[in-house]
Amino acid sequence: MFEPVAIRSAWPLVFLKRACVILLSIYLVIGLISAYRAFYQVRSLELRARDSILRNGSSVETSVVSYARTTVDVRLELIQGTHTETVNTLRVPGNEWAFFDPRNQKGAQTTVLTGDVLRRFQPGKAQLRATAIGRHQWMRLPPPVIRELEIEIRQD
Repeated sequence: MFEPVAIRSAWPLVFLKRACVILLSIYLVIGLISAYRAFYQVRSLELRARDSILRNGSSVETSVVSYARTTVDVRLELIQGTHTETVNTLRVPGNEWAFFDPRNQKGAQTTVLTGDVLRRFQPGKAQLRATAIGRHQWMRLPPPVIRELEIEIRQD
């Protein structure tokens, strides 16, 4: 009368329940990683100039690493006072299966500044700015990642 009434489940049902719990746990971990990658879309952005003085033929290197959840655009600008010009752009695509694929995407470009571009600016102090912008995810556009270099323009 006081013996426990234990109805044991059949082993296929126990196996199925455990498999579902494991599968849902894996999807939860993948979803958390993907959520982080959607929130912070740009992993790193670097801006390098070989010299702090820009002349005809000077080169500027830009490299970006994105979490590849979506496309990231990089814009290189030359700024002096109120005069701003976009010198070059770069687009880093996202992964095809962005939710499941955690691999990063890299992009790099070397921009050679010609005399035509530099003649539109006055000799003197200026600023190089690289801006990396992601895409809307979850009705939110993450803030852009910006790197700046103080340079001097010389027209020789």
